[in-house]
Amino acid sequence: MSIMNTATHNYHAAILCPPGLGHIIPFLELTKKLVSHKKITKLTIFVASIKNNSSKPQMATNIVQSLMKHDLFHIIHIIHLPPIDIPTNTNTGTKLAMLMRELIPHICHEISTMTSPKPTILITDLFGSLVMPIAEKFNMSKLVFFTSNAWNVALTLHTPTLDEVVEGEYTDQKECIQIPGCNPISPCDLFTPLLDRNDQLYHEYLQICEQIRKVDGIFVNTFHELEAKTIVALRSGNISKVTVYPIGPLIREAKKQSCEDENRDYVIDWLDKQEEESVIYVSLGSGYTMSHEQVKDMALGLELSGKKFVWSLTSPSTKAGDDHYLTAGENAKSNGVAISQASVSSFPDEFYKIQSKGLAVMDWAPQLEILKHSSTGGFLSHCGWNSILESVSCGVPIVAWPLFADQMMNAEIITKEIGIGVRLNVTQSTNVVGSEEIAKTICKIMDKEDIEGCAMRKRVKELKHIAEKAWSQDGPSFCEMTNAFVRISQTHGV
Repeated sequence: MSIMNTATHNYHAAILCPPGLGHIIPFLELTKKLVSHKKITKLTIFVASIKNNSSKPQMATNIVQSLMKHDLFHIIHIIHLPPIDIPTNTNTGTKLAMLMRELIPHICHEISTMTSPKPTILITDLFGSLVMPIAEKFNMSKLVFFTSNAWNVALTLHTPTLDEVVEGEYTDQKECIQIPGCNPISPCDLFTPLLDRNDQLYHEYLQICEQIRKVDGIFVNTFHELEAKTIVALRSGNISKVTVYPIGPLIREAKKQSCEDENRDYVIDWLDKQEEESVIYVSLGSGYTMSHEQVKDMALGLELSGKKFVWSLTSPSTKAGDDHYLTAGENAKSNGVAISQASVSSFPDEFYKIQSKGLAVMDWAPQLEILKHSSTGGFLSHCGWNSILESVSCGVPIVAWPLFADQMMNAEIITKEIGIGVRLNVTQSTNVVGSEEIAKTICKIMDKEDIEGCAMRKRVKELKHIAEKAWSQDGPSFCEMTNAFVRISQTHGV
């Protein structure tokens, strides 16, 4: 493949970094790639936050500390936008949409007061596409970075068409939702904004979809072998004319051990004592709070499976939910602390009974280090896309317990499309899974004598090796990013 040298072009990119670790982590990794591969000569990062949201200080610290270690840090300028006051009595998606609209005048002011060269490219995420009028005002190229999968990109680009042709609620449809060239989507698995067409979030999402249809290109955190059929469909022109660039996997690096990593060492030291691929790692995401009933069933399921475990969780609540999505991980004072060292008064009795069989970790676990460890043989996950990519990159099969947002679609990809996991049978109204179901599914992906489980383990290890090559020099993801900037220079003369 012949690649134009883009380093000669004067690219000043502006990135709008949204709140929420599920967005921040891949955006950080995108930033590192842009800088280290010399795709840009200057980078301005706008950091967004919600007023009275405790995530702001720590989020800013995470970004600065991560980027300051880069050799090319001098080309990066970080601007913390004023925290925006957003009503608390609304869902996460609507909060993000409201936040983005309120940020428009602040971003315009910052750009207008910059000395030359001003940004020539604007990169943001799904909800951040609501600020794209800024790019038009300042004659900037427009790129959207999807931190989720290519199937979600296809759904987003096709939603305005669905809005015109589908009558009634999508969830009431008798047939699956069709997207040209892609696998159909079960109505109950649709991305959260599509579940209620009368909700404000649906109307916000529809405007987002319209904006994304007009951008110059879409980066998506996936790679061809992971979603080959969908990527081919996106490039056929039958869904949209927008060019899509698979540039994944963009995942955080495993932290190197230091004298300050005593809690992290505690977890890894425990894993060092276990047999190869004998441990199931359990985490339903840092932004989700399990209910007492869910914790009880999980504990019983782990006991029935007979497997050793590492379980990352927070104190349960009467009602499960994703209320902490935008603040997850920001104030965790017990990073990697074993459950015996933290307050556990709110846990059900079933939880205490299994402590001798594994390790429970409060608030925050070193996930990538756990998945990379040779003792880890499976991952019971909420199927956040970052977690899936980390699991694939470590060659670990998945037990899927999707909960909200795009996680149901993610679960379908890993179970039906690429065959590296099993989806739990979940009671949709309560997000509850029976303990026997949990035990049976864990054993399926981990037991050496299970034929289907063996096939999954083999396939995920194959994908691990493919993922390792994606960002090598002239690897497919490296070339995709290069091609994106070539196309921008040709169409916009940047």
